[in-house]
Amino acid sequence: MEINMKNYDYLKNQVKFLGFGENLDNVLKEKIQAQEQEFTLPHKAKFGKDEVSSTLHFSKSKESEMYFFNGYDLALKQPGKEDVLNQSYYVGKENNYTLKERYNMLDSRAVFKELNKLEVVGEGDGKKLKATDETYKAWKALDFKETDERGNFRTKTMFWNHEKAIEKYPIKELEVPYDRSRLLASLEKGNVTRMTVIKDGEEIKGTMAANPRQERFDFYDGNNQRLELKPVGKQQEQKQVQSETNTIPQMDGGAKVVQLQNNPADQPNSPTVQPDSSKPAESSTIGKEHKQDDQKQAQGEKQRTRRQGMRAS
Repeated sequence: MEINMKNYDYLKNQVKFLGFGENLDNVLKEKIQAQEQEFTLPHKAKFGKDEVSSTLHFSKSKESEMYFFNGYDLALKQPGKEDVLNQSYYVGKENNYTLKERYNMLDSRAVFKELNKLEVVGEGDGKKLKATDETYKAWKALDFKETDERGNFRTKTMFWNHEKAIEKYPIKELEVPYDRSRLLASLEKGNVTRMTVIKDGEEIKGTMAANPRQERFDFYDGNNQRLELKPVGKQQEQKQVQSETNTIPQMDGGAKVVQLQNNPADQPNSPTVQPDSSKPAESSTIGKEHKQDDQKQAQGEKQRTRRQGMRAS
């Protein structure tokens, strides 16, 4: 039976770009040719040692021969854990996540996305959410303590400036713009991302992940052990600012910046000496004292000359 190839190509690309690959192309075509009203396609993937089983749901329009990719169910099985985590997702024109991003969220991490705001349209049983043209950027994660009426974990929305926060960590990849953009892009997808941290003057290969729930990044060494790496705090920033204010500005021509030494006004808790306007300046007083000494010395010379003249007569 002839099928709508344009519809098939659209669905095929939709499945591919949502992260399910191209292995479902042939069976998808067969299902459409069979003209079933609804059908599902199974999919399996592994991320490290974690196994992800997916069931993709398709349905035929009641008004035409068009088929739609409605959504998919995920089941995550992790070694050493008896419980299987399940979550169902709707697929639409906007606000879609890839399979890897959905897995990362089930694995307790968060994903950063630019999303369309939703509004409620319709009434009664026909009420539904519709995407608007207005967008926003936010971190999304699953709340494993709360589920909705369908048994899905509810989604948490978090606003955290990760691009500003990451600059406070001694990460080597941040030194090169291209490496920095790749690092951020991977973290925003919720991935555990490889990086090189500089600690105590040494380069340490490891991984990191964004943790917007606690507004921080989590770091791990090559053995996947937690790596304690604190950002530059306010105290260090204040010391840096104080150090900069205690230096002579750099001059044109490559003059070096030299730190001032033993300046009482720059020392903490030291009183700043202000000139007393009611008294003459010290340099002025010294000048007057020198002038008076010169006058006394001249008068002494005159007196000695007179005495010598009287003796001679």
